[in-house]
Amino acid sequence: MKESTLADDDRQQVRGSQLLDRPCNEIYVVGEGETLHTISDKCGDPFIVEQNPHIHDPDDVFPGLVIKITPSKPRKLLR
Repeated sequence: MKESTLADDDRQQVRGSQLLDRPCNEIYVVGEGETLHTISDKCGDPFIVEQNPHIHDPDDVFPGLVIKITPSKPRKLLR
């Protein structure tokens, strides 16, 4: 069993905030709890599935998956 350290806690907080603050660049790494729908809404790209033929099942995305997006509007600040 691994003990939690302050550094571990800091990393978890950073990961959680990155979900909201992550920029919508051409190359995007899916974060925990994100779906193609939430990324599409946040980044203004309705064509994520078409631009990523390596995604065979749009419902099967996972943290760390690299996708291509084309942001078309400023990202929304979620608070």
